[in-house]
Amino acid sequence: MSKIWRRESFFSKLLDTPLSEPWTTGTFFGNPVSPLCNAAALAAPIWRTTSRTSNKVYPYFNPTPEDTSAFQEMEGDLGLPGTATATAHGTISLRLAHRMRVDLTIDRAVRLLNFKNNIVIAMNPTGSACALLHPNGRVHQYGSRVEIMAHDIRGNHKYAKMWYKGVSFTSENCALVYLVDSAGTRTTTDTFSDLIQDFSLGVFYSESRHGQSFAIDAVNIIHGAQYWTTEEGVENWLINNVRISQAPDGLVRVARNSNKYHLRTSPTNGTASMTTPFLHCTASMGSTSHLFVRRGERRMHFDGSSFIVRNAGHSAGFDEKTQLKVF
Repeated sequence: MSKIWRRESFFSKLLDTPLSEPWTTGTFFGNPVSPLCNAAALAAPIWRTTSRTSNKVYPYFNPTPEDTSAFQEMEGDLGLPGTATATAHGTISLRLAHRMRVDLTIDRAVRLLNFKNNIVIAMNPTGSACALLHPNGRVHQYGSRVEIMAHDIRGNHKYAKMWYKGVSFTSENCALVYLVDSAGTRTTTDTFSDLIQDFSLGVFYSESRHGQSFAIDAVNIIHGAQYWTTEEGVENWLINNVRISQAPDGLVRVARNSNKYHLRTSPTNGTASMTTPFLHCTASMGSTSHLFVRRGERRMHFDGSSFIVRNAGHSAGFDEKTQLKVF
């Protein structure tokens, strides 16, 4: 049975379920402050805006021809660390230390960029779609579906899709597609999206107002933003009700909707995680290198050699020799 590769772009709606993780308050230049602190407490050097007459286009990530998973930080980025900028795209960019950046639309879509480790995490305004681009693989959740590509250093990449039928999976060199459903594991026919390109921009801009006509809205949002630090040296920004923090070691966390949507990545160890009412996924590099995705009772785990999917009490996948294994 053959596979068919195609791109899908529809978004279905699901009900939200709460997720809570407390944030701490801190100090602003030594004074206690809460996330509801007055915007007038902002230090002027923290925020700046570009000239509205500028024709400069600020780049995002650009794949190199040699490796589409490798990205470069382009010359002429968005100012000094801690600077929030209204861009010509009608979006907001907050450049952070350790080669990190957070992009926001005026509708609160988020794109978190870790230039040091080639990691991108994105989420659209409603949370119905999100993306993770990591050296270990890629995850694209849209509505009720999650599509995954796990990077194999030998070139035999693994693919999985979580959807209402169960979990479909295959590999680059496998002629068959398998489905793990409530009855077990069997062969099937299925389609998988092309995740090679940087689809995070599509997620970021989908359902968001953007463009030069919204640049003034971005400027106004920056003027109402809040900034404070904790006693531990953690910097915090509250921009359009999106909470952003960066620890001294570079770890960045972004939260929205009372932490129901939570993104984080670290430049020191290449870890990344994304938690929403729709899914939870993590990835890391080094000795604990892995890619993990969970949606409801469906799971996928890849450690660089073994690839396993789980659903309804059944498990199957590929071993280190890329041979099918049913557990």
